[in-house]
Amino acid sequence: MYDALQQNLDYLKVGDSKNISNELFKRFRDLIIMGKLPAGMVLPNENVMSDMLEVGRSSLREAYTALALSGFIVRSKSGTYISKTDDMINTSPFNMIVEGSKPSEVLEFRFMLESENASYAAKRATEEDISRIRQAYEKMIENKNDITQFAYYDTEFHMQVAKAAHNELLYKMMRASYSTIKKGVKQANINAYSMKWGFMEVVIKVHGDLLKAIEDRDYALAYTIMKDHISYVNATVSYNE
Repeated sequence: MYDALQQNLDYLKVGDSKNISNELFKRFRDLIIMGKLPAGMVLPNENVMSDMLEVGRSSLREAYTALALSGFIVRSKSGTYISKTDDMINTSPFNMIVEGSKPSEVLEFRFMLESENASYAAKRATEEDISRIRQAYEKMIENKNDITQFAYYDTEFHMQVAKAAHNELLYKMMRASYSTIKKGVKQANINAYSMKWGFMEVVIKVHGDLLKAIEDRDYALAYTIMKDHISYVNATVSYNE
């Protein structure tokens, strides 16, 4: 009856976590998004589940409440069960959906979204917008030997381009994806840097080219540079999914 749950029980056991309910929420969420706890699956009642996970009922109840509010589970008199995929998509915060996606899918999402952002930025960026993009670019150069800091300013560059597009919906989508994009950028840099491909120099150059295209108001070139940049990352970096 609980085969899928039993198969993932070790992952769900949070041990001595400082915030048990929050950690439980994240781990249930991950398994649900990945399909390891399938839609429609009925979860054990709180007494049984808390015993299985070796946690207090209050912590489990808090996790269940958060999962229900986020649309991942449904709680009713008949029991607690995993939501249908469509219901989750309609009720879950967008950042959670992005976070649960495969790295290759996130790159394809960025390919679509950020190429348009770059084009709009070239058309609409103010001098203040361009100054912020340039600052992020200069920080990338300063931190090219520090992967963590480089990834931060690389991501900040992309966020400032999105902001310069002056489309609030597109920018909100980027903000909701921020933590996932930053994590992906950092992993790409680690993977490529370890292979000694001169990846950092290529990334720095392409960001400089994009900045110039935006300064020159060349929206077609800005679109192409961003598209080619994300395609290059997708082609040269391997992820374990």
